[in-house]
Amino acid sequence: GQSEVLQSAQLGVSYNKDNSLNQLMKNQNKWAWFIGFFKNEKNTLTDLIQISDENLTNGIASMEHAKEENQIAPTDAYIQYKDGSFSIIEETLGSKFNIEELVKNIKVALSEGKQQLDVTKANGYVKPQVYKDDQDLNNQLKAANEYCLSAITYTTPKGKEIVLDGSTLVTWLSKQDDGSYTKDESVFKEKLTAFVKELASQYNSIGVTRMFTGKDGQSHTVSGGTYGFRVSTDSEVSALLKMINENKSENNRIPEHTGQLPSGENGGLGTTYLEINITKQHLWFVKDGSVVLESDFVSGKESDPTRLTPSGTYYIYNKERNRVLRGTKQPNGKYEYESPVSYWMPFNKGIGLHDASWRSTFGRDIYINSGSHGCINLPTGFAGSLYSQIYVNLPVVVYR
Repeated sequence: GQSEVLQSAQLGVSYNKDNSLNQLMKNQNKWAWFIGFFKNEKNTLTDLIQISDENLTNGIASMEHAKEENQIAPTDAYIQYKDGSFSIIEETLGSKFNIEELVKNIKVALSEGKQQLDVTKANGYVKPQVYKDDQDLNNQLKAANEYCLSAITYTTPKGKEIVLDGSTLVTWLSKQDDGSYTKDESVFKEKLTAFVKELASQYNSIGVTRMFTGKDGQSHTVSGGTYGFRVSTDSEVSALLKMINENKSENNRIPEHTGQLPSGENGGLGTTYLEINITKQHLWFVKDGSVVLESDFVSGKESDPTRLTPSGTYYIYNKERNRVLRGTKQPNGKYEYESPVSYWMPFNKGIGLHDASWRSTFGRDIYINSGSHGCINLPTGFAGSLYSQIYVNLPVVVYR
């Protein structure tokens, strides 16, 4: 609603000596002068002045309204997703000059002898590209309210929140030839697969390097093993697609997976775990942060690479009483060895903890040249006590 004045110098106005006045006069029929008594004929000259576009553009730029802080760009109407629902937020007009259009219309006004110009009516402002009544926008809104109402949130082991909701789903809609939008199952599946793979990078922890404080008081680093969490991509994509098709929501969702979600404490081991120190030939069963059982043991033969006990983080995957442990079957049909044990607690394929009644001593450096085939040999009494207290899925960390 404000007015500003541009003087002729700022408008770049000068007299055009090559105007069309003489040509207009030549075109008059001097013998038909008497017709003027009966009929008025008006002729308008539009080229008496000439205008410098550069000066005019600079003149506009000198206006108070043209200052950067007063130039507010327009915004397009858009679909907003908020509090679980969609709505159209209407456009804003802003106050940014459309210099090219403004120059053109000022020149027209000057040629018509006008001294005032309404910038709005002269299309002198940059306009939004999308208005609230835009058909395409309303088609998207209709589809969003039909297909994109799910809201699924995850919280990663490191506390990061990841959200899949309408603000993302609406961008996955497919536009049809008739201008409508729909949910293309294959497109959603492709987008969900990419989403879940990125999600998995925030969750997967099997075999990662862990740093923890051992019961020897030292900080240890170990990598490898089977303990941890792995997102099952295909299963999670299918589950999400079903939820989206039904417009269902879920907070703090744990993705479809194998393994278990490690604790955030002590390198992911938590406060209850089995710690096996190969170098010291000693283990500790830690429960709720306190050692409840500990013992020396004999591990795999360290001087034979095929028999040493691998480092890594694992978990107890089975418990069994009175099991016969067998080695590789020989060509003659006999096994390399057969060892009956009372307590069998495997954690790494065929490697586990068990009693070894054939041994009279444990610990020290026995394992270097007289170690097992990879298992952790324990005194029988201790093996029984351990068996009674540990459980399937208990973390087991093995290190040197």
